[in-house]
Amino acid sequence: MGGAMASKITNLKTNAIQLHATEAPIAVQIDDVSKWYGSFQVLRDVNLEVAVGERIVVCGPSGSGKSTLIRCVNQLETHEKGKILVNGTEVRAGMRGLAEVRRDVGMVFQQFNLFPHLTVIENCTLALVHARKTPRRAAEEVAMKNLERVRIPEQARKYPRQLSGGQQQRVAIARALCMKPKIMLFDEPTSALDPEMIKEVLDVMTSLARDGMTMICVTHEMGFAREIADRVVFMDRGEIVECAAPAHFFSHPEHERTKKFLGQLLR
Repeated sequence: MGGAMASKITNLKTNAIQLHATEAPIAVQIDDVSKWYGSFQVLRDVNLEVAVGERIVVCGPSGSGKSTLIRCVNQLETHEKGKILVNGTEVRAGMRGLAEVRRDVGMVFQQFNLFPHLTVIENCTLALVHARKTPRRAAEEVAMKNLERVRIPEQARKYPRQLSGGQQQRVAIARALCMKPKIMLFDEPTSALDPEMIKEVLDVMTSLARDGMTMICVTHEMGFAREIADRVVFMDRGEIVECAAPAHFFSHPEHERTKKFLGQLLR
């Protein structure tokens, strides 16, 4: 490998794992992670460190590996190469104690994945009661506190079908918060919403970010990225192409692939 190319790769890895100024402990560490679907390599030697309290926004074209990457963090997808640590514990397929690690990692998906036959508060208390053996009354108190946090406590006794898409996504966020996660993963949480409902979900996510929640969010909502991200990560073809603070990322992108993507997204 030529010296210039080796230097470029080294610099990219350094940028990808660089912590923000607080030098906080590492919440998520991704080292040289690769993944294949059959013969197709969806992740290529990805490196990223996320500090406690840091907010990372991951963007990129469809099929770039964004969702796969964050799904590997809690092993909803397994990686074949490299290492992922969550709060210092390595996560991998078949590991003992994976359920305990997952309790620290809340996840919100594109689709709301609510149980239609359960009320909002029942959706929020289900895991607390059955997985954590929390008494029902205490679980309902936790649920109501988090429904207030996402600004829909008045919907507690309704069924998902009675709510708008934005309200259902806020219920999904509240449900994840009920487990008291240390890290929140968001996989394009507004992509299934009508435009008028996007803001209410982003407002909740912004509030969580300002409360200091560690967050990795896959999204194309660049206004949100400018406002809350500590770093913006751009992925393409299964690799991290660029990683920078929002001011630099949007004003002075360094790579042609990033410039082309932003040009299409922001025009």
